Amino acid sequence: MEISSKNSSLSTSVMKSGGMWPVLRVDYCTPYNRNAVLERCRDSVKILCILLLLSTIHTTRLSAQDIGACEKVVATAVDAVNNHSTEELKKHLAPDFTCIGQTGAVAMAVMEQLVRQLDEHISDISKVSEQQADGTLTLVYDFNYSKKLGHKNATFVFNADNQLKQMDLLPAQVKKVSTKTDFKIPEQDVITIPIDICDDLITVVAKLNGIERKFILDSGAPSLYLNSRYFASGKGGITIGSSQGVSSGISGQSAVRIDSFDFYGIEMRDEDFLMSDLSHLLKDEEIYGLIGYQVIKDYDWLFDYENKTLTLIKPKRTAAYIDKMKYTTSEVPLQLTSETSHIPFVKGVIGNTTLSLGIDCGATGNLLDISLFNKLENGLTGITTTDLRGASQETVNVKEATVKCLAIGEKRFQNMATAFNDISHLNAKWENKIDGLIGYEVLSKQKTIISIPSRKLIFIE
Repeated sequence: MEISSKNSSLSTSVMKSGGMWPVLRVDYCTPYNRNAVLERCRDSVKILCILLLLSTIHTTRLSAQDIGACEKVVATAVDAVNNHSTEELKKHLAPDFTCIGQTGAVAMAVMEQLVRQLDEHISDISKVSEQQADGTLTLVYDFNYSKKLGHKNATFVFNADNQLKQMDLLPAQVKKVSTKTDFKIPEQDVITIPIDICDDLITVVAKLNGIERKFILDSGAPSLYLNSRYFASGKGGITIGSSQGVSSGISGQSAVRIDSFDFYGIEMRDEDFLMSDLSHLLKDEEIYGLIGYQVIKDYDWLFDYENKTLTLIKPKRTAAYIDKMKYTTSEVPLQLTSETSHIPFVKGVIGNTTLSLGIDCGATGNLLDISLFNKLENGLTGITTTDLRGASQETVNVKEATVKCLAIGEKRFQNMATAFNDISHLNAKWENKIDGLIGYEVLSKQKTIISIPSRKLIFIE
């Protein structure tokens, strides 16, 4: 607002996007009409407040969720239940997605287990409520499950980008299970562990509740993850006698408290761990679970497939160990997909294309995102299709080919078996995106040290 004594006028002007609000100008000639001027000033302020309010409402509407897009995601969730597959639904998940109180990788596992074990068909749905608040859109539906469950409310919460950040298909709860539990580690700096290779997977032995059991070593798993087959009573499985506190949340167990776990001195007692049916992994073996990152995070990992050993080395001793063994090495920088992630990645080159490749010792073959297939096709041979199956038991048909040459640092890897599939659901959780995963096909070709604390991949000649 500006009052000019030179031309005896009062004028107001307010900036807005794209121009000026209409200017209110009031002229006066004598001091006797000051009250009228002030009254008009008050009117102009009222007009200004109304215009600003309308502008705010307009902006809010522009930034609100696309309800139509969110409703399509709900339809995808319905298809996931009816088809017993979460592959399409994963593409719409927010990085902070939660399911039945769980977050991160645990939420993904719980969602897959829920969809797989429901054994239901949703015949029709109807919207119960719709609410926008604090940058989120909450949609509540009545789902009619046609087999046994009948009508149940399902809740879906979306973020500002129309990504699904929370899904509750049923009013069920599972026991909270931490994937950040610290395991007690022994004093020795170097631990050498015998390994077996079964179908390109590393298997090891650990004591579970005092009894030696076989596990798959999988650095891509966040923590210790158990096979529910051996904790379920009355189903012909082996019940681990002293286990207690089994939580039956979603059509079966989801978490169990174990008395003790001992992996060559790396220990945990009286702790809850998530579990699901892993019977499809190494069907001819009694696999009691996956030993993941949290169990071995305090060490550098030396993989020696030829001599069938895994050596865990405390990072401060790795250089001395390499000198003692008189190894010739070459190093490649490691990065992490995020500061909270346990998946490291390196730069690799196929043809003229540089790729970011995550490292997972539980990956039996190399995996690249399907979006790269056409770009890399000249560097591929033996193109075909195959079924790809993971810990979730879901099987998807993917393209498979042999990569003629993959370069990582100074190393050249020839004729690498590689599958191509959509990995957008993985990248949705990470700040640094990757183009694929490497595992057995690379790690088995030489002794290899993965040092996450030092951010190094070390090839040993």
